[in-house]
Amino acid sequence: MSDYKESTVGGITWQRCCQIVIDNTRGVVPSIRFDEEEVLALTDGREIKRSLGTLAMPFDPAQEIPLRNPVTGDLTGDVATYGMAYALLYSAYMAAAEARDAALAPPATLTPGAIP
Repeated sequence: MSDYKESTVGGITWQRCCQIVIDNTRGVVPSIRFDEEEVLALTDGREIKRSLGTLAMPFDPAQEIPLRNPVTGDLTGDVATYGMAYALLYSAYMAAAEARDAALAPPATLTPGAIP
């Protein structure tokens, strides 16, 4: 019996991290989880993605991260630490939260006769 709509396909496949989850629950050792997927890019432009599971580890602020160029994957020769990454993401959160709060703040009102 033949397979319904059978066709020959061509393309390329690679593995990637599709999501990073940082668990920073108060009173618990922080952890980081990398969710991975395999991508099959077909020559006709379609993509098929398949979950490959997770890679999880406890957060160690002193652990070094060899930095890579995200476009080429090449090592840059520089390193950062998980602590530096934490500071960067904390700062990104604070900037976003402050911008949100500023947008929600009621406009300041002037008292008649007051000097601005």
